[in-house]
Amino acid sequence: MRRNFVRVIAASMACTMLLSACGGSSRGTSGTAANAGGTAQTEAPKAGGSSTGEKIVTIAQSGDWDTFMVMNTTNAGADNVNELMFDRLMTINTDGTFEPRLADSWETNEARDKITYHLNENAKWHDGEPVTAEDVVYSAQVASSSEYNYLRRIRMQYFAGTDDTGCETGTDSVEVKAVDDHTVEFTLKTPMDPSIVYALVNRDFFIIPKHLLSGISDGDLVNDAFWQKPIGSGPCIFDSTESGVSIEFKANKDYYLGAPDFDRLVFKKVQSSNILSGLMSGEIDALSGNTQIPLADWDAANNTPGVAAKSVPTFAYQYMAMNTSRDYLTEDIRHAISLAINRQVIVDQLLQGQGRVAIGPLPEDHKYYDTSLKVEYDPEKAKEMIEAAGWDANRELEVLVSTGNEVREKSAILIQQDLQKIGIKTRIQTLDFPTLLSNARNGEYDLCFIGSAGSVDPSESVPNVTAGYMNNFTQLTDPTLGEVGESGAKEITFEARKAVYDKYQEILFQQMPMAFLYFTNDLFGYSDKLENVRVGAIDYNVNKNVWAWKVNK
Repeated sequence: MRRNFVRVIAASMACTMLLSACGGSSRGTSGTAANAGGTAQTEAPKAGGSSTGEKIVTIAQSGDWDTFMVMNTTNAGADNVNELMFDRLMTINTDGTFEPRLADSWETNEARDKITYHLNENAKWHDGEPVTAEDVVYSAQVASSSEYNYLRRIRMQYFAGTDDTGCETGTDSVEVKAVDDHTVEFTLKTPMDPSIVYALVNRDFFIIPKHLLSGISDGDLVNDAFWQKPIGSGPCIFDSTESGVSIEFKANKDYYLGAPDFDRLVFKKVQSSNILSGLMSGEIDALSGNTQIPLADWDAANNTPGVAAKSVPTFAYQYMAMNTSRDYLTEDIRHAISLAINRQVIVDQLLQGQGRVAIGPLPEDHKYYDTSLKVEYDPEKAKEMIEAAGWDANRELEVLVSTGNEVREKSAILIQQDLQKIGIKTRIQTLDFPTLLSNARNGEYDLCFIGSAGSVDPSESVPNVTAGYMNNFTQLTDPTLGEVGESGAKEITFEARKAVYDKYQEILFQQMPMAFLYFTNDLFGYSDKLENVRVGAIDYNVNKNVWAWKVNK
């Protein structure tokens, strides 16, 4: 039941998203954002310890983070931070298996339209209150809220009581039920392979504390002071921050999966050019999940005593979105552009072999990959297609590239040269990522470089080609791809799903709304003073298992 809410002073980290047009509400029966506190300013200590004898671990990230509000960001840097403070129900591995986090275990019913999670009974919030099934229910209600268009809401669409955008269809209509204090049941719209739900929901579904937030309306929640100093259930407790520079945490010694071996953890922004020197000097102990050892330093990192350098193949991919709303970027022209790109040169020269060419959103070793699709490089054929289409040789295409990603920037130059060979002129414009993202969503571009973390689930790319979805950067209006992709979620067996996603990949290739470029390897690095560091999980976060790290001074 929803009742009147208590308005709380807005935090400085307000999200810029506009309120959704659907409804308004508040959740719970009482309460305000307790222990919200102010944001302290501090200088991050150096790694390796302090004069007090504390064990300090420093994790570096080259990119920015935008907000601690877990349901309202798609920023990978923010995920790296939030994963330290908040928990998901489970963790996904590269082989498609799952490991417990807040959920000790889970099962589906015979009809495969209900999923039941059993929570770890020792899990506590950082203020000492127990994590309960009601917290999970509340988190699902917020994530699917009709009052605010949370960025991660799309993943809620598989649950009964929501529409195709993940928005609840009525007051607290999402069908998530607390069976008892530590058991929660999710009802699905239709029977489906539960693995898709595990993968998609786990990726975007963090659990937040009902007892601290339930008295605040969803619309006010985005601006609440709680997000300045959040209280979660993860292995690290927020302590202080220096905006855009660093965040300092205390170890959660009561963490239900085990007490971290460190006393404090410092998460700090470091320029890519300083990563290797930081690892060598001890200023950096490890890299966040989406931060790489620069390719220029890769050979040196492999030959540096005291540094563990790991190259891990991932499902993360880069692509060049093509604005299908431009009448001059026809399907034939888009195919010609794709044919003109020498992807292998990008992998060999720019990635130094630490990656794979891509023709679609799934690599060749993905179990759902359509083996009939092959990477094509045929500039002569591309030129013929351009000429046959009557391309205006004087037209200049605008290519958007975000700053701070050297491989993307250099890839844009190589592709510019490739396209010039077939008679297409381009103009490269570099933008900060928030501006590029805004332009891409609004269709204010011709070609645009975008990346994705990928997934073990073959439907990961479907929202990005679904008409009406905010990250449909290509402005595709044909509903076919979205409909086919979504239909795969309703199939229960691997064989049935494989047939659907083979068809999906085939149509995606035919329509060519984006030119897929390459899959990247994670070039991870950490100090040898750390033991039990895990690489290879695909939830793309720093918090792979920090609570299990052994820290040697």
